[in-house]
Amino acid sequence: MLGVSALAIDNGIDIIVVLAGTRLSLWRQTYERLVQQLDSGEENAQKIKRRLLCPPPGIAMSEQTLPLTTTYRLPPAQVRQRLSQGKPLIIVAMKQTDHLHALAASLRANVFCAVKELDRTVQMLVLDDEADDGSILDAIVESSQDPIYGRLKQIPRAIANLWDPPQGSPENLFSTYIAYTATPQANLLQEDHNPLAPRDFLISLRTPLDVGHPVDTSEPGNLNAPRSSTYPEAVGISSYYTGGEVFYRRAEAAKLCVPTTNSVQQDLADAVRAFLVAGAIRLHRSGRLGPVSAITAQFDAEHEALACVASPHSMLYHPSAAITDHFRGAEDILLLAGIQDRATARNLLDAGDARLPDSLVNDLRAEPTPWAQWLDKYRASAEAIEGEFNVLPPITFPDWQTIETLLIEEVIPGTRVAVVNSDPNADDRPAYTPSQDPATGKWRAARDTCTIFVSGNVMARGLTLGGMTTALFQRSSANPLADTQMQMQRWFGYRGSYIELCRVFASSDQLALFRAYHDVDEAVRTAITERMMNGSPEPAVLQGLNFEATGKIAGVGNLPLSPGARPFVTIINEGKQEDPNADVVAELFARASSDLTVADVQRGRILDVPLKLTEAADLLDRLTYAHYQPGSEGFHADFWSRIEARAHAVSPLPDRPFYRPPFRHGEGDLTRRACPYAIAAYLRLWSASLARSITGLFVTGRPGDLWSYADLGRKTAEQPRFWVGIRYGDGAEVSNGPLAQLPFKIRATEKRVVGGELKTTWGASDPNAGPAQYRGDVYFDYYHRYGAAPSSGITTWRPSGSDGQILFYVNQHPGDLYPTVAVGVCLPAGGPEQFAATRAGAVTATRSLP
Repeated sequence: MLGVSALAIDNGIDIIVVLAGTRLSLWRQTYERLVQQLDSGEENAQKIKRRLLCPPPGIAMSEQTLPLTTTYRLPPAQVRQRLSQGKPLIIVAMKQTDHLHALAASLRANVFCAVKELDRTVQMLVLDDEADDGSILDAIVESSQDPIYGRLKQIPRAIANLWDPPQGSPENLFSTYIAYTATPQANLLQEDHNPLAPRDFLISLRTPLDVGHPVDTSEPGNLNAPRSSTYPEAVGISSYYTGGEVFYRRAEAAKLCVPTTNSVQQDLADAVRAFLVAGAIRLHRSGRLGPVSAITAQFDAEHEALACVASPHSMLYHPSAAITDHFRGAEDILLLAGIQDRATARNLLDAGDARLPDSLVNDLRAEPTPWAQWLDKYRASAEAIEGEFNVLPPITFPDWQTIETLLIEEVIPGTRVAVVNSDPNADDRPAYTPSQDPATGKWRAARDTCTIFVSGNVMARGLTLGGMTTALFQRSSANPLADTQMQMQRWFGYRGSYIELCRVFASSDQLALFRAYHDVDEAVRTAITERMMNGSPEPAVLQGLNFEATGKIAGVGNLPLSPGARPFVTIINEGKQEDPNADVVAELFARASSDLTVADVQRGRILDVPLKLTEAADLLDRLTYAHYQPGSEGFHADFWSRIEARAHAVSPLPDRPFYRPPFRHGEGDLTRRACPYAIAAYLRLWSASLARSITGLFVTGRPGDLWSYADLGRKTAEQPRFWVGIRYGDGAEVSNGPLAQLPFKIRATEKRVVGGELKTTWGASDPNAGPAQYRGDVYFDYYHRYGAAPSSGITTWRPSGSDGQILFYVNQHPGDLYPTVAVGVCLPAGGPEQFAATRAGAVTATRSLP
């Protein structure tokens, strides 16, 4: 974001507005970074003349409560002077309605007039940090609020009013709005009429790792160049971004994720020991002053304080969303360390200097084994990291005696416990910059050189924990939301230089959710990059059967990918004219086939050789209907095109497209759920997925399993074949058309048809049928292959690894001139599945298990 700001200034942008979070702590954190990285240097007269910064540092960082009119004051004379000289106006605003209204009023009163006076265009760039936090507007909430001054969910309107207020803006003012977020689910699901909905561009930013398409340094702005979510970083692991790909996939052997037990106390003790031992290792590697020595050390300059003291070392304990639980969690840490009671622990926390007591040192000396075990675990992790990421030279560790000495003398007594939340008694935010004593002019080390932070939602929205190695995540939710819980994963970051020391403690169920969030996130990133390069459809927002994408948009539905376990195509041609589908079935059954007889009743005919996945897909695509011709455009065409683009991004598809409707140009008829062409597309996807680890896909029958984690060799060996049969009925023998020419006689079914729709589907269902009886048509092929249907305990899905079936019904009532063909399909479990979030009013499916 600051890089784009720098480029914008270089290219003559006049006004830059940075919307820096919905909380004071985030606003100040972003302001400090902007001053340090974009507007660096001493605040002198020369610097003041080169830009106009609003608010000035003295106001932005002041602990005094000032009127917002003062905070966002833009002196008209300075505005005119800067704009006339081509010097930028840089504004850092808090994303809160009162702040935004105050800034908008200041822009109208002090900037717009100056803009109108210029005989040139004026460019304003608005950068929205954490754009899914506060900047989302859903239609239901919007309709119930005043569009300007409503308090609830009116941040988006207030943002848009910065450049497009009801009072109007100068005709020569041109504005660009860029939203930044790591979790774009709600942004992508916004209705197009909402003022901040993405409509002009989507860009996926890349992060450094050891894989991916290289960045074209000769033309870094070429958006048509091959892209991926990561790019190879030549510097090595010290500069890698360690996100979900590292924690949940690549470094799985390093055991960075630790499942918690049923004992909260045991997990807390283990996590604290892991953190403290990791701190001793990092301190030894740094060769700098530890947290105890840093407390009393004084320095002549700020850079000396930074150079001489070890880098920050942090832990996050996230017990729940409740503020009271945060203070209780911090008290639990202090009690675990030996503080005698909660009252004493709370007093230490309120005083702001709650350090671990000497009694924890005594515990270490008395029983060092559970501490020393972490050295062995970190060594094992380092070995796994070295193998996965080709780390050279090997990662080094001190011996246990050295670590124990550092724990006793520096790390344990120097570790602070702090609560960071919205409570007035909690810390505002972590402090990682040295402080200067006004009386002596001497500098002291930053307060949080070694700190265990206990927090909740505040820490889940952009606050940075420097040197974080350890996270204990005990929060749970009955209705998990992917974007919210992804933001809580503060252990992601540039931690490659000490990744072997990182640990995430969470329940097995929660870790499975984190892996699934990462998987669907990678799928969305892939979809965005494909759209950037190849003009693919807009990316789908993905979720899971057991979690939703976001709670920020009202009326979000869930659209599965698979057609279900037993889809039956209810559309059927009329019997007044010859059915072209009869030709398809007759041609197919010119192959070798056998009668199928159960309980002395001939039930039908079945091919002796089953079809492969792609052959079954081709068969279904050959079916045609006079009154059902969906097209290659529209919702479902885009739906399959999105999935195809993601599969193609993994490796090129030789046989495209997946979805091949009969109407090839235009939208055609509205697509139905049980559509033969959609079922065919699903079978082609299944075939293509056997050779591709496609992210964002789950596994049917086991909706918690991720396709990208599956053993594709085993999936290939277990891929289904499809047995094809014709089910006989109690009607007359088919006597005309191509089916009558087959060397066996077909007795027609008499399923009820109204307006070209079947009113009955799978027939002859008897769940209580014995081994020698006919249980139902969904088991038709079982009687050919095994002689009997499976046990009655079978679920709707056929077992993973088993075959499927395609069953045709030749339907003809006494008054029909010609027989017509209906078809049903049975699918085994184990295939690819996806759950796409849909906007209110779109096609949805229930979240119940199939």
